[in-house]
Amino acid sequence: MTRRALLAAAVALAACTPAPTTMSAEAVEAFLEVPLPPGRRDLRVFTEAGIDRLMLLRLDAPRAEADAFAAHLVPDGLAAGADPGLGALGTAFEGWIAASPEGSSGGQTLVSGRRAVKVVVAPAEPGWRRVWVASFTL
Repeated sequence: MTRRALLAAAVALAACTPAPTTMSAEAVEAFLEVPLPPGRRDLRVFTEAGIDRLMLLRLDAPRAEADAFAAHLVPDGLAAGADPGLGALGTAFEGWIAASPEGSSGGQTLVSGRRAVKVVVAPAEPGWRRVWVASFTL
């Protein structure tokens, strides 16, 4: 393929690719079917919607709230040091993780066979945890 043809194909693909969007806290809760931690701060959300929908979020919350939030998302619990593969999902999301941080726990689950959820929780400042969530429709 010539350089011109490659450029034309890239432009055509970009025109067909939906632009990333953001979501309100209420919309995030509706999509996850779980309330966000009430004491959260620095909520960052990134979504892509095409045939399927991908939602990425990152937040900081007090330790107990972060742990309860993660337990609602992954009822079977998180495993220490587990990396559910979040790194590859957030290449366009500022503040996303490339790999699970030291001292983190992770896990994943399927919600009624229609949506996957992947979670990593890591220590942040004293008494706080940082939570990364990826949820996507199947």
